[in-house]
Amino acid sequence: MAWNDEVDVVYTGAGAAGLAHALAVAEAGADVFVADSEPAVGARTWLDVGIADGETSEYFSELVADLGALRRPTYDIDVPIRVAPLPAQPETGRTVAPFVGSRLRDWAARCLATPYGFLSTRLPDWQTSTVQSSDHGILEVSELGVLSPGTGDVGVAVREWLASRAAQEDIEIHAGHILQRLVFEEGVAIGAVFDTADGPFAVRARHGVTVAGGGSQFGGPAPAHVSADATLRVCVVGQRASRFGRLELISADPVSKSVSPTCRSRNRRLAVNMRETYRHLQPWRCSKVHRYPTLGQ
Repeated sequence: MAWNDEVDVVYTGAGAAGLAHALAVAEAGADVFVADSEPAVGARTWLDVGIADGETSEYFSELVADLGALRRPTYDIDVPIRVAPLPAQPETGRTVAPFVGSRLRDWAARCLATPYGFLSTRLPDWQTSTVQSSDHGILEVSELGVLSPGTGDVGVAVREWLASRAAQEDIEIHAGHILQRLVFEEGVAIGAVFDTADGPFAVRARHGVTVAGGGSQFGGPAPAHVSADATLRVCVVGQRASRFGRLELISADPVSKSVSPTCRSRNRRLAVNMRETYRHLQPWRCSKVHRYPTLGQ
């Protein structure tokens, strides 16, 4: 197949989730290609991209087959906010709770139920903090920076903050690129083809494709339990062994119980950069210690 471009990670949407994820991997030294277009007509979630290609549609369907239909009342347009204390010292002599597959299903459903969710075709392996939620779930968090929500639309504040950061990092947004299909090789997504005004545009992805919503985001004022001058950490959050993730604002300030469960830092793992990480790729560095199953691509 003839490729028009080749990068480390391809993004199908330049909404908040796509930009945040792109910033996280760009900071790890990766090359990214960020496409953007308007959401598909009638789409219920950001994963309803209206693709006619059978192989791509089947791939998406298989990933969400056990989730059932998303009920519209469960869809939350607000930016997810999670309460967490400041990072703690690594704990020793403690055993992490065993892997529970049902948590992955619940996490995927939560990521689908927000416009700030995303799907990666390849399990992540770049610099993150590993934290444990109050229900013993293991989360991987990549912090991008901090902002204060103010009294206006927190979704707009997040979007503007991310756009400014993307400009600083020289991340170009390719508008008018509509996902036509993913390209597979032996069952692994190796790139994406986009429909553009000039015809199909194919981009090879050395380390996977991330599917996310477009630039049009929804939201409202910061919730009443978050003060306008609160310090919120802008983070990309995933759950161990899951291809789904989402952008979250993590607060160190006390908030009401309506916010997601508390996270506490367990340890820190760093990579020099993404290319070095993949050159010496292991089946998820924490998997041996905590006896999770080996993870494939």
